[in-house]
Amino acid sequence: MFSKYALLNFWVSASTLLFSSNSIAQVTTSSQMNNLRITNRAQCAIDSDYPTASAFLILDGYNAGKLGNSLAKNIGLDEAQTSQDTMKEFRLSVSHLTLTIINKIMTGKLPLLPMNLKVAKLYNYTSLANSCGDKVYCAELQNHLAKIWALSENSAITSVSPEWKKIDNFSASNFMSQQGSRRVGCYYLKRFSPLQGQLHNTTLDTASLQEMAVAFLEQEKYITSCYDTDASLDSRNAALQIDIKTGELDSWNAKGFDFWNSVKIYLSWAWRNTDVVNHMSPRFGEVFKSVALEESMMLIPNGCKSITKPSCDSEHLALNNLRELAKQDTKDSGFNTEVPQSPDKTMLERGARAVNNDFLNTKGYMSAGEWVENFRKNFVQTRGSAKNRLQSSVQFMNILADTMTADTLVEFVKPIALASKLSSLQRDELYYLCTEVRLAGDKRLDFMKSDIDGIAGLKNMNKALDSSKRSIEQFVAYFDVVSKGILPYCDQLEKTNIWQAAGYTVNKSGFKSWAKEVLSTPTEETPSTFQPQIYGAPLLVWNSSLGAQEGNVICASGVDCARGVIKAMVDLYAVAQYADAFLPISSTAASPDVFNPYSELKACKIYDPWYQSKRANRVFMADLASTALFGWNFMPIYIDADYTPPKVTSFQRLLKDGVIKFDANIEKSKMVASLLADFGPLTGAPCAVSIAPNAKTFNFLAFDGISVNYCDSKSTGGAIANGANNISTNPEKTRSYCGGCSINFVGVGSAASVTSAATSFNPIKMGVYLFRAIYRFVNAKKDPVNVPMSYNVDLAKVADAYRRYGTIPKDCVNQLGQGLKCFQDICSAKAADFFERLTGGKVTTISIQDANGHNDNGFSSNSYQRRAWVKSDLCTGETVFNFSCRENGSGFYVGGTDGNMWGASGSCKKYIREGRWK
Repeated sequence: MFSKYALLNFWVSASTLLFSSNSIAQVTTSSQMNNLRITNRAQCAIDSDYPTASAFLILDGYNAGKLGNSLAKNIGLDEAQTSQDTMKEFRLSVSHLTLTIINKIMTGKLPLLPMNLKVAKLYNYTSLANSCGDKVYCAELQNHLAKIWALSENSAITSVSPEWKKIDNFSASNFMSQQGSRRVGCYYLKRFSPLQGQLHNTTLDTASLQEMAVAFLEQEKYITSCYDTDASLDSRNAALQIDIKTGELDSWNAKGFDFWNSVKIYLSWAWRNTDVVNHMSPRFGEVFKSVALEESMMLIPNGCKSITKPSCDSEHLALNNLRELAKQDTKDSGFNTEVPQSPDKTMLERGARAVNNDFLNTKGYMSAGEWVENFRKNFVQTRGSAKNRLQSSVQFMNILADTMTADTLVEFVKPIALASKLSSLQRDELYYLCTEVRLAGDKRLDFMKSDIDGIAGLKNMNKALDSSKRSIEQFVAYFDVVSKGILPYCDQLEKTNIWQAAGYTVNKSGFKSWAKEVLSTPTEETPSTFQPQIYGAPLLVWNSSLGAQEGNVICASGVDCARGVIKAMVDLYAVAQYADAFLPISSTAASPDVFNPYSELKACKIYDPWYQSKRANRVFMADLASTALFGWNFMPIYIDADYTPPKVTSFQRLLKDGVIKFDANIEKSKMVASLLADFGPLTGAPCAVSIAPNAKTFNFLAFDGISVNYCDSKSTGGAIANGANNISTNPEKTRSYCGGCSINFVGVGSAASVTSAATSFNPIKMGVYLFRAIYRFVNAKKDPVNVPMSYNVDLAKVADAYRRYGTIPKDCVNQLGQGLKCFQDICSAKAADFFERLTGGKVTTISIQDANGHNDNGFSSNSYQRRAWVKSDLCTGETVFNFSCRENGSGFYVGGTDGNMWGASGSCKKYIREGRWK
């Protein structure tokens, strides 16, 4: 322990080093933000399977501030100021260490640690990780990581150095491709803005792009460097944006999840075992090691891509439900109930929802810190409630089990249960006991019994009870004996009709709060006036000498103690539902997919992002077949091809198909026994065909719109179009069919002469059939929600267009949405992009000629070969090269590596001859 004066001397000497240390310690970062990836719902679901290159590091400085406050008290410094200083230096230290680790990995100084140990080829690491099991800080694994880190600190060591083989069988595949430093950008978010436009948009238009341009040009209002030491920045609740310049996309997609897994592991280890933090914070670096970093931070994907590979398991579902706590109103979060639904049921109940429309209201706060504060406040409160329920339940069960066996407790219940005369209060108490034990412990009803039995096999709950005298299995066994012993008494009491006695009405206020919730008896409507009955002395007290004094009674009687056991088990069950989110056994920071609710929906096969695209293709082919087979005659015949998506009927099917991987002991008891209601297609119910029934004479069918069917579980009805302005309702049909749409056709008199020959050629009908096929196909492909669509927006190029034109022209939307600069057309934009990527120069103007020598708007419609005349900041005059490009921008191609580029001026000829960009 430091003495007061030693601490003071340490403080004074270290404080003089802080700001000079910051300038030395900073990791060199990129100043260019990543492109924004704007996606709709279907593409967002697809993107969840790929690693993100942009993430938010959410920091809560409370624990660091509390530490600073304690230090200030010990050495007589200003407590408020010291708390502010420690929180700021905590933010700077976490930022610096994170960037240091990322930079080491990206430059090949640190190897990747595999996320999937089952297929990993690092034998030593895999063996140690598996042998450590649930041990959070395993000494053997810590020593292994120390050896890896030591090599990374040696400047002479590279990814191909033989020294790596002495630690493990590392190869080139275990390292990121070395592409130099400055591949990471880090920004402190002052406020969420259009700079995070992928959270707020599913498509692009001039308005959204203009917002992005203005925000980029005024970015000092919204972001600053992670190393900014401005005292006005909120370090208590901080959001940092980390952007990775990934290089080759396929390589990143193959290694990205291992990258983030490695960052989290190295971060937790280095925080406690290196002096990197001391470089940034000489004053607090050592004491920061006592702060549980993982409880003070989260890594959240910035957009739809993921940090951890999504999987349909209890951990992924529980963690992703944390997004509900980022909302301003958390009453429907599912966490604040006495008996919460399991994550899988909650996911099915919520089903499809909107995405990338700022559904977490990031822009509704004046600062990013306020958004983080709301999220962290809700998270900490919910986690605290879960921990309190866990600790109180474990404490009660241990004390009770120390005092008496389960059989003994049942014997204490027996006298009152078998009493011949009962007062109203005693009847009430027995009614509460029997109702609660039936709900939680009766296997015949099995409302909760199987679920409670299942928590005994959850490793997260066993880990949470590490410090308990008894295991979760022993608690469940105790509860089982109590339930089996009490239920026969309840059966006997019900046969005597003691609760139907004349003049007696149950006082429902005495139920435990969890039972009121299950029985739909609102607590506020029935405030508890019930006091447990004491027969002689209280059965279980904290201090025997204090008797029944307030606060000393643990449980008053056998009935009260038995109800306490039931409540304890219900609490343990409730905590177990989201134990993976609130009782982490991992030694790394959580990384939920907060902004992508389709991560788990896709992982669990509930939402298929490709369904609408595949369906459109199949229906189009069937329509073409109808046109070929029947489009030439007068008969109202066509092939109706409807393709419905796979239907998730229940989680039992998912378990059977091997989609869900829950803990072994909970699969059958919890999931199979708890069948859920049928869940129809989330992407839209199948379309049926409705032909006007009252049309007497018609020669062909014409498309007349789409109507929505309505239904309930027993009957259905639908609107049918008899004509453009004539709607009738069909008779109700008794069947079970929900939702959907009808493609409506009406009879239309032929404009051509009608013959009675059924085989005569009808050109109008042929045209209508063909039009219908194309119309349906094009419309299906334009589905803004369920057909994958994405845009790649370079903010700097959007700002450039805004500066040049004073607004965002409508013609620029397509070009800017492809990450290009805005020029007169898409081919010009692609040619300019090619030139800038090849030379590193900046294009000021570009003009295009087609193969016939026509300029820009004078192109031949069939022209494919083009020639670009480029003015840039590289030379005076124009540079020329040939390329290929269709009018819509497709088929862009440049022959050779440089398109046989040549200069049209002496300056440009010289520049090209010297080839200084190569």
